[in-house]
Amino acid sequence: MNTKRYLDQLILFDNFRRDGIAGLITAARDADGDTVEDAILDSYYAIQRQLIGDVGRGEITGTYMQNHLCRVLAGEDNAFTRMAEHGAFDGMKTGADAKVCLKQLTVTQRTLFLHAANELKMIRTVYDFNYEKVTGIADGKNVAAFGALVDGDRKPGHREKLHQAMRKRDCIDAAVQFAHFYRNFGSGVFEAAPAFELVDDAPGIAPVRETDPIRLEDLVGIDAQKDLLIENTEILLAGLPANNVLLYGDSGTGKSSSVKALLNRYSDKGLKMISIRKEQLTRLPEVLHLVSGRGLKFILFIDDISFEENESGYKVFKSMIEGSLAAKPANAIFVATSNRKNIVKEVWGDRQGADDVRTRDNIQEKRSLSDRFGITLVYSSPDKDAYLAIVRHQAQAAGLSLPAEQLEQEALKWEIRHGGRSGRVARQFVDYLTGVEHLGKAPA
Repeated sequence: MNTKRYLDQLILFDNFRRDGIAGLITAARDADGDTVEDAILDSYYAIQRQLIGDVGRGEITGTYMQNHLCRVLAGEDNAFTRMAEHGAFDGMKTGADAKVCLKQLTVTQRTLFLHAANELKMIRTVYDFNYEKVTGIADGKNVAAFGALVDGDRKPGHREKLHQAMRKRDCIDAAVQFAHFYRNFGSGVFEAAPAFELVDDAPGIAPVRETDPIRLEDLVGIDAQKDLLIENTEILLAGLPANNVLLYGDSGTGKSSSVKALLNRYSDKGLKMISIRKEQLTRLPEVLHLVSGRGLKFILFIDDISFEENESGYKVFKSMIEGSLAAKPANAIFVATSNRKNIVKEVWGDRQGADDVRTRDNIQEKRSLSDRFGITLVYSSPDKDAYLAIVRHQAQAAGLSLPAEQLEQEALKWEIRHGGRSGRVARQFVDYLTGVEHLGKAPA
């Protein structure tokens, strides 16, 4: 079998065709004659040198060579992956029903799907290659397996689904699982993570490798706000018109945590988040172009935003939200947090203008940015009972053993010493208690 010829025929999965490690494996498979042993060993050691840094990342349960190949496949961005993102293959099933489902696709969809299935069959010849099974090479040559990635207590990542697909003997079944993967997690640059941030001093985005694991269930005392956020996000995911959202209120009350928790709940449903800092707002056209036309849904997250009275950047932001010639993509919404409802600071001078018309115009101009958010949610500092409820909830989640009465007494002392009541203060208090309990000490 000439594996290189197979890979040279790849059209959709072009990144795999051009991947250096896939090329080395291909050379090892196709080696013949007197140089078989040297060619295989050369490729083996070259691959080991390139892959050794990825050992232990825990993405799939296969070998770390297979892990790399799955990473390449996950990052493909082509007509098949884009069509999958848009849900063209949502009705496809594996097994006996696959052929029936194929008949329900359009001609273009069916052609792309079958082409992808055929290419995955070719790719499997590289994915399945095992150096240990090469006759005469493994024996006495210190050629070890590439090894398993996942320890017994480590949970594989989302790319495990591609590993499972590559083990399917039927290439149609494999293509179905690949299509569902791209639908749920995206393709190309957006597959790498659920959250992204703009790269400084360069175009493009970079994945956020470690995101806050906060869950909506962890946030206590803001049920009404959570319900509206959930409803609006599910409208977005359904492909219906969703509103931009402004969360404003006191510091530490859960505004940013609510947004992050939304991502954690819906990241496997095609929701992505791009974080944008205030000084990056001039790059909004770049971001909107990046997300436009994708089958994924996006929250464009601007945290802790506010503008001083003499800053004009808010006018750029205002036009991007609503009012510019180019419409905001239907698959994206802006979600912003602020400590004040009127994002643009008002001063007394605005109310003491030279005449009534100008005064009214100044105030209206500064309030117009906040008005362009269809949903405005207020986050207020909790009262005593709500604060203690948050503490009890977080203490239970942390597994603390402090008696309830003492817990509340210590929590009230903590909030007096640390700037008042808020969800953030409650979390910091529970973190402190967790530490001292672990050390076997009593609260100070």
